[in-house]
Amino acid sequence: MSDGEPGLYSEMDIEGPDRPEPDPNPPGGDPPGTGTGAGTPGAPDDEEMPLTEHIEEMVRRLGVVVLAMAVVAGVAFPFADRLITFLWFSFLPGVASQCPPPAGATASSCPRVYHPLSLMIARLKVSTLAGFIVALPVFVYQTYLFMRPGLYPRERKYYLAAVPTSLILAGVGVAFAFFLVLPAIFTYFLYYSESAAIIAFGLSETFNLMVMMLGLFAFIFQIPLFVMLAIMMGITTRRWLEARRLYFWGGFLTIAFFFSPDPTGMAPILVASTMVVLFEGTLGLLRWTGTDARTAAVDQVAALRPLLYTIVAAVAYIVSPAPMPTGYFGQLPPAVTDGLAYLGLTSATPIIVGLAIIGVFEGINRLVRRVTRDYRVRRVLARTRVPVWLGAVVVGYLASPDPGLLRRVDVTYLSTTETAIAVGAVVVLYEGGLVLWRWQRGR
Repeated sequence: MSDGEPGLYSEMDIEGPDRPEPDPNPPGGDPPGTGTGAGTPGAPDDEEMPLTEHIEEMVRRLGVVVLAMAVVAGVAFPFADRLITFLWFSFLPGVASQCPPPAGATASSCPRVYHPLSLMIARLKVSTLAGFIVALPVFVYQTYLFMRPGLYPRERKYYLAAVPTSLILAGVGVAFAFFLVLPAIFTYFLYYSESAAIIAFGLSETFNLMVMMLGLFAFIFQIPLFVMLAIMMGITTRRWLEARRLYFWGGFLTIAFFFSPDPTGMAPILVASTMVVLFEGTLGLLRWTGTDARTAAVDQVAALRPLLYTIVAAVAYIVSPAPMPTGYFGQLPPAVTDGLAYLGLTSATPIIVGLAIIGVFEGINRLVRRVTRDYRVRRVLARTRVPVWLGAVVVGYLASPDPGLLRRVDVTYLSTTETAIAVGAVVVLYEGGLVLWRWQRGR
């Protein structure tokens, strides 16, 4: 994708970590390339420690993570029944007031308890899930404290920035599983089983799937953070990861099928697909923004501005009272809809529309790069690629004959004023943080 333009599609490939050059005359008398240190200075606070002390410190850090997880789980435990009811009837038909069903009636979505401890175990699971989500950034921070003596100041900044990012990504992962993955799985289950048997959902088995999917997606949405952190710290390079992508894909498939309790294979496929998309999307985003381990950290964060604002605008629109669109498949010209129906491609309309938009944009992008050498125009096109691709996905989905997801997300959590305040706060924090960061660098 590189067109010879420095900074626009620049490669992120470096030979090793972005660390200080070795001292040609190291103290101690060892010439470069010899001795125990090979002439390379250590991190500012790095010092030799016995292996036993390293193990003790690691166990102590893990103990802090487990303690934080236990505290949050203890706080959430009194509200476990409400959380169980909320999660259960978010994905299964019916309401809690219908359970247990009156005599002679059936309510297949009511939970069945086949073990005396099933309800208690379900309470522990949902409270532990809350503790696990909150403990993720604690885990990142504790690993930072464990590795801090061996890190350079630049690397410490990256690691500290990863702590709040970890919590945000965990929340996004839980929301992704809640609004998309679990509804798709249970819709598939009902469709797969209702014509063959009377459906009854056991509390332990069904709730185990819910909790496992929510926790698993909170974890796998950390993939972009781990990839970017490793590249920005100079531990690895994008080219190295791309050259071994099949190994990562195989690892993702293994994790998905090992941790997804679904014999039909529906859940593992969704999990593995999500992991692959996150991994490849992160590498693609880094290539598009032209960031690498040698780019200043503030510039790397600033390069994410189009993606951040696109996501913030989409989330704000969903949680606000603004009416959701109903789709425009019915407004398409009859020649188009009839042609798609004749070819049997009606259900593929969203894909066709989305690919058409992306194709037009990329065609214009390539044409402009060939016609003009104006670097500013090229930069604008490069910066708008991610929002255009995301917009193509949305516009394509609106062309679906039955956009059921729009009805699913048609909820109102904030008023118009509250939404505006929340968006303004995100913009002020982001832009103000960049200004302060650049000011500090200038000093």
